[in-house]
Amino acid sequence: MNELLLVSLVLAALALRTVVVRHRIAGWECLWRFRSGPCTVELRRHAGMARLGGDSCEYPQPREFRVMSLRLGGIPLWSQQAIVSLPTEADSRIGEISAGEFDHLFDRHFSLAWPRQAKATRRLAARAH
Repeated sequence: MNELLLVSLVLAALALRTVVVRHRIAGWECLWRFRSGPCTVELRRHAGMARLGGDSCEYPQPREFRVMSLRLGGIPLWSQQAIVSLPTEADSRIGEISAGEFDHLFDRHFSLAWPRQAKATRRLAARAH
């Protein structure tokens, strides 16, 4: 009986985590998605005015958020977030900022071209051997 209760609690926790993650990033723009069988890796972005936890600024600043997530059968297993501060003049047009405008500020794993760059690198390595 205890094992059944434990399994039920784990499944309920996974279901709740799935709902919370989907709700949090549902309105964010999907930049790219890669599927292989039941596994999905995707990158989503959102630009907005935000004040972060340990922020020294008194007012919200323009920021761009990107989240890379790994899901197995729709259940999120892993996610990583990157945040960059945008120039202050971006606050007046925060809703119209394109994904590529500040792409150079992010690490390569959070860039628009990352899956294409990885494929090209593998193809070049295969040709060299």
